[in-house]
Amino acid sequence: MFTIGSRTVKTAIGAMIALSIAQLIGFENASTAAVITLLSVQSTQRKSISIAWRRLLACVIGMGLAILIFEGCAYTPVAVGLLLFIYVPLMAKFGLQDGIVPGFVIVMQLYMSYAITEALLINQLCIVLIGIIVALLFNLYMPSVEGELQKISKKLDSNIEIIFLQFSRFIRKKERVWNDEYIIKTKRLLETGIDLARRSEENSFFKRDSFYLSYFTKRQLQFQIVERMVPLIIQLPTAFEQNDMIADLVEEFAANVKDTEQMLEKLQALRQKFESMDLPKTREEFETRAALLILMNKIEQFIELEN
Repeated sequence: MFTIGSRTVKTAIGAMIALSIAQLIGFENASTAAVITLLSVQSTQRKSISIAWRRLLACVIGMGLAILIFEGCAYTPVAVGLLLFIYVPLMAKFGLQDGIVPGFVIVMQLYMSYAITEALLINQLCIVLIGIIVALLFNLYMPSVEGELQKISKKLDSNIEIIFLQFSRFIRKKERVWNDEYIIKTKRLLETGIDLARRSEENSFFKRDSFYLSYFTKRQLQFQIVERMVPLIIQLPTAFEQNDMIADLVEEFAANVKDTEQMLEKLQALRQKFESMDLPKTREEFETRAALLILMNKIEQFIELEN
């Protein structure tokens, strides 16, 4: 389906306004202001400021090299090649690669003039500033992703609850075939949530809104533990009374993921109960109990991350 995003709208309107301003003032090469706006509208506010600064600096350095080479040598293709041999590595060395294209456009306009004057340099600098400033102003507006982040976090919590309920059924041996549906969905939600949280943080000029980024990072670490629990549960040898005990704990944990203090207490109580039981009488019981103890350790790691 064909859609037009907010960045496209901002770029189109911003380029139009930058071009109009440059033409109204009467600058030469006014279209370059629209090109620079096009290149400078970014997906986040902090990124737009960083790139704007790098592009401005790259353009100024490019103009300085143009004066030295074109006026010092000649206005020839060889001089352009020489300039690029110096300009491109210099931009790379100082991390100004984002400014190479607009900077070279400005340089070529100086080249085509065949005479660099003070007025032309001011003209070029003003065009660059118009393009950058218009882009920065349009980047002040960024659609809020708060609602989407809340929606993803709720869905993520719901998925984790479903996965732990699925675990409890498998531990009781009431299910035999593992369904990866919610593991796959949760992984995708985490990727989307982390990406949106980073964008939200980058869209704040004055403060870092890191709540959701911290939340999704924590959930990602917990999900890694969940993924390691899957083969343990699937490969449980057989069902003993300890299975039902662990399954009860897992089932209760699914509904009380955030009640860490209570769940840790119950986990410790269950571990002490295991220790007071008679030793396993068969190899299968030994292997099952060992796997369940490892599972309890994984659950404890999950709970500790929740704090």
